[in-house]
Amino acid sequence: MPTEIYLIKVGMTMTEGMVEKWFIPDGAQVKSGELVYALETEKINLDVDAEADGTVKHLVEPGVMMAPGDVVGYIYAAGEEIPAELPTPSAQAASVAAPASQPAAAPAPAAATVAPAATRGDGGRILSSPAARRLAGELGVEIAQLNGSGPGGRIVEADVTARAAMPKAAPATAVPASAATPGPSSPLARRRAAELGVDLTTVQGTGPGGRITKDDVEAAAAAPAASPSAARAPAAGSALSAGETVPVKGIRKTIATRMKASLDSSAQLTMDMDVSMEDAVRLRTQLIDEWEVEGVRPTYTDLVVRAAAKALRLHPMMNSEFRETEIALLTGVHVGIAVAIDEGLLVPVIRDADQRDLKSISLEASRLADAARTGTLGLDEMAGGTFTVSALGMFGVDSFTPIINAPQAGILGINRIYDGLAWEGDTPVKRKIMRLSLTWDHRINDGAPAARFLGTVRDLLEAPYRLLV
Repeated sequence: MPTEIYLIKVGMTMTEGMVEKWFIPDGAQVKSGELVYALETEKINLDVDAEADGTVKHLVEPGVMMAPGDVVGYIYAAGEEIPAELPTPSAQAASVAAPASQPAAAPAPAAATVAPAATRGDGGRILSSPAARRLAGELGVEIAQLNGSGPGGRIVEADVTARAAMPKAAPATAVPASAATPGPSSPLARRRAAELGVDLTTVQGTGPGGRITKDDVEAAAAAPAASPSAARAPAAGSALSAGETVPVKGIRKTIATRMKASLDSSAQLTMDMDVSMEDAVRLRTQLIDEWEVEGVRPTYTDLVVRAAAKALRLHPMMNSEFRETEIALLTGVHVGIAVAIDEGLLVPVIRDADQRDLKSISLEASRLADAARTGTLGLDEMAGGTFTVSALGMFGVDSFTPIINAPQAGILGINRIYDGLAWEGDTPVKRKIMRLSLTWDHRINDGAPAARFLGTVRDLLEAPYRLLV
């Protein structure tokens, strides 16, 4: 049997994507671990590795929109017969490639700045490794200004490190408004803009970092003509006024679709449970002092992730998936952490969270959150979650109803820590209290086992020394 090449799913909000480019030609050989195709979604571009050695056969052409998990090609092992006709993909795909008769978009006017040095592939995509993009985000390096030293001009980690070590250049002279260039945009958006005749310099991006998406282009094409000043309206995250309307597009549209589908496809209930956090607060304060020299600052979310990971191992039905005819108990405990960015939510995943100590969880959670906010999350960092934790306590929230990240069995909400009361005999005593909100899928767990899981998380937090062993 050939090895199937799938359209990889990236993050909880991804509903479609495409092969932007095949790195391995049809019929050519590939080694396991080599780059086989470039994935493009409205939020992120990633290079995907081959999972086996053999001959690559393409099932779809670049530019065909597919659903996550759809088969886009095959890898045939040595000696394996390759059929004359490959199976037709089952996805309801629609090509978004520009028609052959579509004239090429007019070149943008030259700007009064030096052009980016990075090597670009089809559609203007910068050729860079996922590791290089992550490191660039961590070091604050503009990856578009780098010369790649990797194969074919690809930017690698060494290029990022070298640029970070260089002295900062003097500020460039401001570019006149008449020489304005469009903000960052996806190849999908640029292709759609050419089809609709939309000037990207007049489009306000709603994607991560202000990236212009296909939805932004289509909304601009449908909107009445506006003056240049109106076209450069404040971003969606800026202050809004009464009477305005906010378009449902980009990440917000995807989140709305995914959350509605999650509620429609499962039986979700939520329960709350109070936790005495006196000892946990003291432990965190001590650990902040203890780990300060290492640059590690644990958060209350880190404590909850550690407790949830231990509890998931003890309650495997909460670490499972409903698959219509069976419930699959998952072998790994991979905890996703919902991270708020200006445009919506991303859910990076702490892999093997049950096998990590508290310090490791704290370091990984901090790194993933920074990567989410800088748009440098890699493919593996948003895939494979088996349970999710979402925190709103920093906003003063006492209780909320988190929605499950399908197809997971549950999601745990973290609320604020407040001064509550407990009783020692007949004497009221002030205590630090935190309420946890668990949403679970009733198709998988009834109320009693869900309560037992939540009770285990509570017990671990109330005796937090158990989080260190």
